[in-house]
Amino acid sequence: MARKQHIAIAAIVIWAFCAGALSAGSARLTFDHFYDGPAVTEALNTLHEAYPSLTDLRSIGKSEEGRDIWLLTINNPATGAESDKPGICVDGAIHGNEIQATEVCLYLASYVLDAYDSIPAITKLVDSRVFYIIPVINVDNRWRFFANPSGYDYGRSAVVPYDDDRDGLYDEDGVEDLDGDGEILEMRIRDPFGDFKSDPDDPRVMIRVKPGEKGEWRLLDAEGIDNDGDGRLNEDGPGYLDMNRNFGFKWQPPYVQGGAGEFPMSAKVIKAVSDFFLTKPNICIDFSFHNSGGLIVRGPGSKAIASYPPQDVAVYDFLGKDGEKIIPGYKYVVSSKDMYTVYGDLSEYVYSGLGIFGFVGELFTSSQERYRKPDEKPGSAETEEGFRYYGGTPPKEKQKFNDAVTQGIMFREWKSFSHPHIGPVEIGGWRTFTTRIPQPFQLPEMVHRNASLVLFAARHAPDVSLEVLEVKDLGGDMRRIRVRAANRNAIPTLSSRATGKNLVRKDILKIEGNGIEVVSGGIVSDAVMDRIEPIEHRPWMVFTSVPSFGKTDVQWIVKGKGKVTITYDALRARDQTLTIDL
Repeated sequence: MARKQHIAIAAIVIWAFCAGALSAGSARLTFDHFYDGPAVTEALNTLHEAYPSLTDLRSIGKSEEGRDIWLLTINNPATGAESDKPGICVDGAIHGNEIQATEVCLYLASYVLDAYDSIPAITKLVDSRVFYIIPVINVDNRWRFFANPSGYDYGRSAVVPYDDDRDGLYDEDGVEDLDGDGEILEMRIRDPFGDFKSDPDDPRVMIRVKPGEKGEWRLLDAEGIDNDGDGRLNEDGPGYLDMNRNFGFKWQPPYVQGGAGEFPMSAKVIKAVSDFFLTKPNICIDFSFHNSGGLIVRGPGSKAIASYPPQDVAVYDFLGKDGEKIIPGYKYVVSSKDMYTVYGDLSEYVYSGLGIFGFVGELFTSSQERYRKPDEKPGSAETEEGFRYYGGTPPKEKQKFNDAVTQGIMFREWKSFSHPHIGPVEIGGWRTFTTRIPQPFQLPEMVHRNASLVLFAARHAPDVSLEVLEVKDLGGDMRRIRVRAANRNAIPTLSSRATGKNLVRKDILKIEGNGIEVVSGGIVSDAVMDRIEPIEHRPWMVFTSVPSFGKTDVQWIVKGKGKVTITYDALRARDQTLTIDL
């Protein structure tokens, strides 16, 4: 079948699963489908055109194949410049086949903008925070996932040539759509010594044979041929560079961390994203959305990284545990402890490298495909095992969900095919927009709840207030001034990681006025016992931060009379100023 026919069929299949159109005549986006590559750009432009006073849309760089990496900034300039407000960053689809992460980003943008005039809580957030939204990091492979024949397990990496099979050739043996149906499915052959047999209750399901038991099927691989004649199928496809293993903090080479790339930030996209974070020192938290597990994840990503400071862990715990309530069924976990070891990932880069709190949201949950009552347990151990056991739903039960809830569209029945190298095979299995990807009707609640977690964290961005605690006359034209900078929210003005490693400059609490001499200054460590940590040089300027749900008290001894201005200058919180007359 000609290539144009392949593309046409793929387009029809994709449209059937996820029509990519915007709702006609409205700035509102709909979320009962997935947005393909062009539709993402169209959606972002639609939002920007509908809300030009609240948004800025620009590209932060180009991908390996020259596509734009779009950044949508949401800020109300009437209430201040974006750099003067705490920043909340949200990104998605750093892995190209984890497509629903983009929908969370788009939904957050759409919801916040559409609700700005109608929901007071949203108005307050947009007026006092800035949102940076990068819906697609891996723009090349997410685009390819929709536009080319693909499968649920393909399109994860960056399109950077790599010799996976070490034969001196690059990307010469990838998958092919052999039967021309627009999708990459699985191949199997009959083999009495194979590892699988058909489930007697549902022949679509393959179950592993027990030791000594006669087999029926040998699972080969995804659709494809042996292009390089080495006796293997699909072992050297496009890439492989895993963008979430390519960041600069604790990067490890490919022999330690698969997909790490030749050197840190060797992918053009990752360099662009890294540079973006460096230009936005006001960002206090980042949510990076992925696709499977129903998890709210924090670092450390590996045991090579020391435990996080307890003050920062308390912030993570506060947000993560509330996240479990905002998104029922999700679990708040630690990556290296509860999942697996990872090096060079985005959330570790922003936290350990820049002092920004970072979460990963793993979106898909097995409960979305259960076919049983909430209090029922899965079936027998045999039916639970199965092949490609993702997310806790046994294949047999998933087939019942497929039949009863999606009318059978998730699975392609096994069909005979004459393979050019192997001979008779069967092609079939779970289709492209299925495994680890929710069905379109399941999207609305998923995107809203995850966006709500982001908004919950945004409400807890640092919010500093200044208060004069005391102006005490000491005689001889001398006065003692005590000032409190308080933070009513969970996220501190700077993380303990940031202050402990001097990753960014500290906040500045300063006093100034004409005719005023600052004799001494310092942080009040114990007001009751009058304990002060003195500032040795430039006592009018105290470098500090305000902790989670906490305060920082400062004392100055000043000489003179007149108007005095006290300012709190913060990187990741709004600046505050007050004036007193002496």
